[in-house]
Amino acid sequence: MKKKFVNILNIIEVMDRLMRGLTVEGSLYVDKDTHMLSFRPYRMAKYQPGYYRKRPKPRLIKKLPWGWLKKSVKNNMLYVSVPEELGTTMTMGIIDEHARMAKDALIDEELKEFC
Repeated sequence: MKKKFVNILNIIEVMDRLMRGLTVEGSLYVDKDTHMLSFRPYRMAKYQPGYYRKRPKPRLIKKLPWGWLKKSVKNNMLYVSVPEELGTTMTMGIIDEHARMAKDALIDEELKEFC
């Protein structure tokens, strides 16, 4: 039986991942210069430190009678949930009222930030 050796590029990164029990994805090829079997790990973002950092949860700005207004890192989220038994006109009125209340809450939040 013939032994085959594999030349591993970036051996420190590969061994670090293997010691932590993680998989290593990459390409196995025959090097043109050395004519040896070589392994090159992919430089994927998920292998970089800090990739699995959790995003902070959205912060509640105001609790509304039929929903809530939250502020995330990138968006302001308005959620309104109205039962169907109230009808279309009542639902539209509640949505308009919540939009007005959300606007006021955002203005108050902005004023608190700058004062």
